[in-house]
This record gives sequence, structure tokens and C-alpha cells, in this order.
Amino acid sequence: MAWEPQTRWADRPPGMRDMYPGQARQRRMVENRLLAACERHGFELVSCGTFEYVDTLLRGRSTDEAEHWVRLFDASGRTMALRPELTPSIARMAAPLVQAGAAEVRWCYAERVYHRSDEPASLSWAAGRAAESTQVGVEWIGPPAGEIDATLLAICESGLRDIGVTDAQLVLSHARFAEAYLEACGVPSTGVPDLLDCLVRGDYVGFRRTLGESGQGAAMPDLLRQMSALNPFRPETLHAALRDAWQDSAAGQRALAVWDELVRLADQLQGLRLRTPVTFDLTLHRDLSYYTGVVFEVFVPGTGAPVAQGGRYDDLLAQFGAPAPAIGFTYEVERLTAAQSDGDWLDIGAKEG
Repeated sequence: MAWEPQTRWADRPPGMRDMYPGQARQRRMVENRLLAACERHGFELVSCGTFEYVDTLLRGRSTDEAEHWVRLFDASGRTMALRPELTPSIARMAAPLVQAGAAEVRWCYAERVYHRSDEPASLSWAAGRAAESTQVGVEWIGPPAGEIDATLLAICESGLRDIGVTDAQLVLSHARFAEAYLEACGVPSTGVPDLLDCLVRGDYVGFRRTLGESGQGAAMPDLLRQMSALNPFRPETLHAALRDAWQDSAAGQRALAVWDELVRLADQLQGLRLRTPVTFDLTLHRDLSYYTGVVFEVFVPGTGAPVAQGGRYDDLLAQFGAPAPAIGFTYEVERLTAAQSDGDWLDIGAKEG
């Protein structure tokens, strides 16, 4: 029987990747170092099941977000999913403790997450489209928005430096700014969701086209350019005329409240003197609907997707019967190893073994 160079048993499901000894060792080293950094800052390690019920994952979020989940049924017919992220699972686990009076929960984790993929030719960890990936993250439940947000960003930076990442860029925004800003500038509330969807995808051409098709574009300034120019490190970038105009509408007052929150955060970050460059991009809009406050992404050269990301989700615990503010972030381990595969820090990690 002739040898067949490609057989079905050798196929891998889309988005999956084998890791041979050197690669697997590198990933485990990165994972262990990041976990050690989280624990050094007072976060305790927890773990949870690979499957969650879909109605648990949908607490505080849109049903549209389930489109890319791997779903199946349990013996009773109830729909389950391979967890696409850890935050809802952590909220479910923490809720009984918060209900019992716990003032603060500080947990970390290192787990696999899963997404359904239909694009086998273009899937990669570095591009952020893998079907299976590893996340190391922290969730801090209890403290309200304020200095704690800046502290968490410093913790995120600390972990990256522990694995030798010194060329990162931290990008900040706020989950509620873009919506309030667009409405304050006169975009009808019915047209805002399509524009926000363009921002989630980074489709700025589509944003301008959608705004023009709505009949509003010609009557407005370039909203993207105006929003991109706003910089909480320089409060004067929100011009006095715009601030005065916003005082007269509910959406404008919401936008001003978020702006003032971001200006305070910028002041706190300047006091921390992070070594990682920090920029605000208020066109950044995340696709997880449970975010309520600051959101951020961390980029390094060599990847097409964030190597770390997170934000504040003050309303999610209430969906589990335990209202409490919360914030967290996760490191994307495979993206970090892909970006740093030739770095000296991997050699250092090998020597540790």
C-alpha cells in the first residue's frame, strides 16, 4: 500500500496548533511567570470547568456575542458552551462570597478558552483568531472605579516586564464614551449601534460611510477625527465650546462625566510613572457588552491583536445576585510567545529549568 502524504488522521481542526517540546516549554514558562506576578500582587489562583451553561455566559451581554462559541447540549438538553473567556465564570464563582459579605475578591487564573472558527486558512494566534488559546488573568471584585484602575494597569505592566516585554504600548478608552459622544454630537440613538459596530471592527471607512448613509454626515464635523483628538492627558483638547454645548443634553452630560473620569485616571497614571507608553484612543470600543468603565488593550510589535486586554465591569456581578464593582484583565499567552519567540527572555526561561 502506497504511503499517502496527507491522511485524514493527520488533519487538525481549524484554529488548533500542536506545540512541540521547545514551544510547549516556552509557553509554560510564560504562563508560570505571569501567574507568579499575579500572585505576588495578592491574587489567589482559582480554576473552573471548561464548560459553562450558555445562559450563564449571557448574563449581562448580548445574545449576538454567542455567535462564535462552541456549543452543545448536556443530557437534559440544556445548552452548554466551551468557555470563550473567564470573567463570567469568575463572577459566578465569586457571587456567593460577595452575597455572604466578602468586601473584596482577588483571584487569578490560567486556563484555556475556545471559539468556533470557520476560516481555517487565516486562523492564527498572533492574529487573534485561534480556536483554542491560553489566558492568564486577574479579576478584582469590590473596589470602585478610581485609583484602583490605575493600580491594575500598573500590575498588568509589571507582569509583562517579568517576562521581558519592554516594547509594549498601552491603549486606553472607556466603554461608555463613544455612545454618549455620538449622541451628544447629534447622531440619533437608532443609528449609534451600527457606528459602534464599525468601531469594534476598526472599520473607520465603514464608520464614515454609515454616517453618510444616515443623512447625518454632511451636517456634522468629522466625528472620528474629533474623537481621536481628545486626550485626557491634555484636558484642554475637549474644547470649552463643546463642553458648554454638551451641558444642555443628557447624552452630553454622560459624555462629560466619562471624560472627567478619564482625566482623573490620566492624572493617576502620571503619578505612577509607568515605563510603558500610554495613549488614549477614544475610538477604541470593545465588543463585550458587560464593560461599564475604563477598557484597555496592550500591543507589542509582531502581533495583529492585543497581547493583554481588560476593563471595568461594575454591573456583571449584579446579574448573579451579588452587586459589586469589578475590574480585570487577561494576558494572551500564545500571542506573547508568538511575538517574543526570538527574544532573550525565552533563553532566560530555559535556564531556569
